[in-house]
Amino acid sequence: MYKKLVKGFDISRGSELNEKMVSYAKQGALRGEYLGFPIMHENYTMSKTGVTDWTGFPRSGKTEVLLSFLMKMSEWYGWKHLVYLPDVGDEKEVIADLIHKKTGKTFDKRYKNYISEQEIYREMPFIIEHFKILTKKDLRARMTPYQFWDLAAEIKQDVGINTAVIDAWKDLNHKHDFGRDDLYLEDVLSYRNAMSEKHNLHFHTIVHPTRTDKDSKGNSKPPTPYNIKGGTEWYNNGKNMITVHRPSGSQNEVEVYFNKIKP
Repeated sequence: MYKKLVKGFDISRGSELNEKMVSYAKQGALRGEYLGFPIMHENYTMSKTGVTDWTGFPRSGKTEVLLSFLMKMSEWYGWKHLVYLPDVGDEKEVIADLIHKKTGKTFDKRYKNYISEQEIYREMPFIIEHFKILTKKDLRARMTPYQFWDLAAEIKQDVGINTAVIDAWKDLNHKHDFGRDDLYLEDVLSYRNAMSEKHNLHFHTIVHPTRTDKDSKGNSKPPTPYNIKGGTEWYNNGKNMITVHRPSGSQNEVEVYFNKIKP
C-alpha cells in the first residue's frame, strides 16, 4: 500500500492490467452495437458503458431518434432501459410512443394505422419487460441527477438494465451548494461518467440549447454543445455529444451532427 495514496484511488498492477487488456482486445475497443441506420454506423454505436448527450431545438426529433435507437437495442439485443421522459408526457403517452416505434401503429383515431385492442395486449409484455418507466406520483416531486443515476445502478442490480435516459435535463432538481453553476456541472457530470464506468451503464441525457444565429435562408443554425447553458462544462465532460436538427419544420427529415464521439 502507498501511504500517500488518496482514499478512493488505486495504482493499477501488472497482473490486473494483463487480464484487462486481453478482455479489451476481445471486445474490440468498446465498439458498440449497430443501431439500424447504416449512414450513422461509422460515426456512432451504443456500447454498454458510455454517456451520450443529445441536444436540439424543440420538435427537432431528438427524442424520436433516441427512442428509435433504444427500441432497436431491445428488439435485436435484448437491452433494457430506465426512462424518465416527462418531456414526452405521462406514462400512457410514453408507452404509446414506444409501441408506435415498435409497430408503426398509432393511438390517434384519425389515421388508418390506428392500433387495435388486441395489438395493445400483444405488445405490452415486451414494453413492460424492456422499458422501466419512471413517473411522478407527486407532481411537485423533484429528483436530482445524482439520485437518478444512483437509482439506475440499483435497478440494474434488480432487473439488469443497460441504459438510463433523462428527457429532459431541465426537469431534474438542480439546487446545489457549489456557489457557481459551472462548479456544479463539473461535479455532477463527472459523477455521471464515473457511475457509467463503475456500473457498466450507458446514460443518455437530452439537454435543450439556447437560440443560435440564423443562416442565409433565415433558419436557425444547428446548436452545438456550446449552446447549452454551461456549455463548456458539458463539452469538457461529455463523451458522445449529438445534435438533432430540423432545418425546416415542414420537412420530414432531420440532420444529425456528431459533435464529439469518445472513444
